[in-house]
Amino acid sequence: MSKKLGGYLKPWQVSQYLGIPVEKVYAMLESQELPGEKIDGHWRVSLEKLEAWLDEEVPPQEIEKLAQQLNVSGEKVQEFFKKTRSS
Repeated sequence: MSKKLGGYLKPWQVSQYLGIPVEKVYAMLESQELPGEKIDGHWRVSLEKLEAWLDEEVPPQEIEKLAQQLNVSGEKVQEFFKKTRSS
Protein backbone atom coordinates (compact mmCIF):
# COMPACT_ATOMS: atom_id res chain seq x y z
CA MET A 1 0.00 0.00 0.00
CA SER A 2 1.53 3.31 -0.99
CA LYS A 3 1.04 6.68 0.64
CA LYS A 4 -0.80 9.54 -1.00
CA LEU A 5 1.64 11.92 -2.63
CA GLY A 6 -0.50 15.06 -2.29
CA GLY A 7 1.42 16.48 0.68
CA TYR A 8 4.80 15.40 -0.63
CA LEU A 9 7.35 17.15 -2.78
CA LYS A 10 9.72 15.56 -5.26
CA PRO A 11 13.42 16.45 -4.88
CA TRP A 12 13.33 18.88 -7.83
CA GLN A 13 10.40 20.69 -6.17
CA VAL A 14 12.34 20.89 -2.89
CA SER A 15 15.26 22.27 -4.89
CA GLN A 16 13.09 25.05 -6.28
CA TYR A 17 11.40 25.67 -2.91
CA LEU A 18 14.74 26.05 -1.13
CA GLY A 19 16.60 27.63 -4.04
CA ILE A 20 19.41 25.07 -4.00
CA PRO A 21 20.66 22.60 -6.63
CA VAL A 22 18.76 19.31 -6.81
CA GLU A 23 22.05 17.45 -6.31
CA LYS A 24 22.37 19.11 -2.90
CA VAL A 25 18.81 18.07 -2.06
CA TYR A 26 19.65 14.43 -2.82
CA ALA A 27 22.86 14.64 -0.78
CA MET A 28 20.98 16.15 2.17
CA LEU A 29 18.29 13.46 1.92
CA GLU A 30 20.90 10.68 1.83
CA SER A 31 22.70 12.12 4.86
CA GLN A 32 19.36 12.62 6.66
CA GLU A 33 20.00 16.34 7.09
CA LEU A 34 16.75 17.01 5.26
CA PRO A 35 13.57 15.22 6.38
CA GLY A 36 12.56 12.84 3.63
CA GLU A 37 11.54 9.29 2.99
CA LYS A 38 11.55 6.84 0.14
CA ILE A 39 8.11 6.02 -1.19
CA ASP A 40 8.00 3.27 -3.79
CA GLY A 41 11.77 3.68 -4.19
CA HIS A 42 11.69 7.44 -4.81
CA TRP A 43 12.64 10.26 -2.44
CA ARG A 44 9.75 12.37 -1.25
CA VAL A 45 9.67 15.19 1.28
CA SER A 46 6.58 15.92 3.31
CA LEU A 47 5.72 19.59 2.88
CA GLU A 48 4.60 19.67 6.51
CA LYS A 49 7.92 18.20 7.73
CA LEU A 50 9.91 20.49 5.44
CA GLU A 51 8.18 23.57 6.83
CA ALA A 52 8.69 22.32 10.40
CA TRP A 53 12.37 21.73 9.58
CA LEU A 54 12.66 25.30 8.29
CA ASP A 55 11.02 26.61 11.48
CA GLU A 56 13.50 24.84 13.76
CA GLU A 57 16.08 26.91 15.54
CA VAL A 58 19.33 26.15 13.78
CA PRO A 59 22.54 26.21 15.82
CA PRO A 60 25.32 28.41 14.37
CA GLN A 61 27.58 25.40 13.68
CA GLU A 62 24.79 23.77 11.63
CA ILE A 63 24.32 26.98 9.64
CA GLU A 64 28.04 27.04 8.86
CA LYS A 65 27.98 23.36 7.88
CA LEU A 66 25.02 23.93 5.57
CA ALA A 67 26.65 27.06 4.13
CA GLN A 68 29.81 25.09 3.32
CA GLN A 69 27.77 22.36 1.62
CA LEU A 70 25.92 24.93 -0.46
CA ASN A 71 29.09 26.90 -1.11
CA VAL A 72 27.59 30.15 0.21
CA SER A 73 28.24 32.34 3.23
CA GLY A 74 26.74 31.61 6.63
CA GLU A 75 25.06 35.00 6.48
CA LYS A 76 23.20 33.97 3.31
CA VAL A 77 21.90 30.84 5.02
CA GLN A 78 20.77 32.83 8.08
CA GLU A 79 19.09 35.36 5.80
CA PHE A 80 17.26 32.51 4.05
CA PHE A 81 16.03 31.09 7.36
CA LYS A 82 14.84 34.53 8.50
CA LYS A 83 12.91 35.02 5.26
CA THR A 84 11.25 31.62 5.43
CA ARG A 85 10.26 32.09 9.06
CA SER A 86 8.67 35.49 8.45
CA SER A 87 6.54 34.38 5.51
